[in-house]
Amino acid sequence: MAKTAETISKYLSLSEQIGSGKFTPLYLLYGEETYFIDSLVQQLENAILPEAERSFNQSVLYGRDIKINDLMGMARRYPMMSKYQVILVKEAQDCKDWEKMLPYFESPLDSTILILAYKNAKPDKRQATWKPFQKHTQYEAEKMRDYQIKDWIPEFVRRKGRSIDRAAVDMIVDFLGADLTVIHNELEKIFITVKEDFIRSAHIEANVGLNREYNVFELQSALGQRNFNRSVQIAHQIAARAEKGDIMRMVPVLFSFFSKILQVHAMKSVPDERELARQLGVNPFFVKDYLLAARNYKGNDLERVFSSLKYLDLRLKGVHRGSAEDGDLLIETVLTILKN
Repeated sequence: MAKTAETISKYLSLSEQIGSGKFTPLYLLYGEETYFIDSLVQQLENAILPEAERSFNQSVLYGRDIKINDLMGMARRYPMMSKYQVILVKEAQDCKDWEKMLPYFESPLDSTILILAYKNAKPDKRQATWKPFQKHTQYEAEKMRDYQIKDWIPEFVRRKGRSIDRAAVDMIVDFLGADLTVIHNELEKIFITVKEDFIRSAHIEANVGLNREYNVFELQSALGQRNFNRSVQIAHQIAARAEKGDIMRMVPVLFSFFSKILQVHAMKSVPDERELARQLGVNPFFVKDYLLAARNYKGNDLERVFSSLKYLDLRLKGVHRGSAEDGDLLIETVLTILKN
């Protein structure tokens, strides 16, 4: 069984290989720490083929739907006007006939990149089926403990061009537990909100900690759902806690959120979620939020939203402000956005 330290070191090694364009014909990715599996799959999808070649040479399958003879045929065909074709099998643990693929596993085509991604499961490595992967790429992502996650977070932050102090790392794990996917989603939000290169515990407390239910991302989510009570509750809580400049920094975040909703409306046809996430420049985890918001806000609604945010920006800068506090202006804006 792989040691958890190897989970991190081999992940970093594989990421480096993928980034430098070094691929193998077979990938077997499995284990309980699904964040690392998802990350490697995404890196492979983005790195092997240029976007223009994916419609012809990239296939995404699911283990429960696979017919082995069909998969064998797909794997043995050659790519169309490309160096590679990519076959990604998600939830590979749901296919029970992998032993029938042994002849291909023993002699794969160099031009086919076959990726098998198990989630919360592992293949029986004692079976002959999996021995060929020893010559290619196999990776086990073991579940990480709290102290191991605390070693990983600084490395993740460093790879994003930032740094983070130990107190902030401890606070993240204390607040969020050991779910790496949740941790990384929260960190991605912090990278947007916090402009400083060095992330401190104060940033975590403001954006992830006890106030995590009452921040700009929860507000935009509630607004996207058009949840009146939740939106107003969050706005009041933010208003009560906001320090000087806090609400001013929220305006571009909200403007960006609604701009992406407008972008969805401008599409002639909405692509699949992965492609939509790429076009919007967001994590695929959040795509459903934008699709729901697009259903809740039509053209006239968005005109009112942008007008309200522009007016809020001006008033926060002192134009037609009167004696209102920043928090009062935010609450007033939220009520205007939600107006039918």
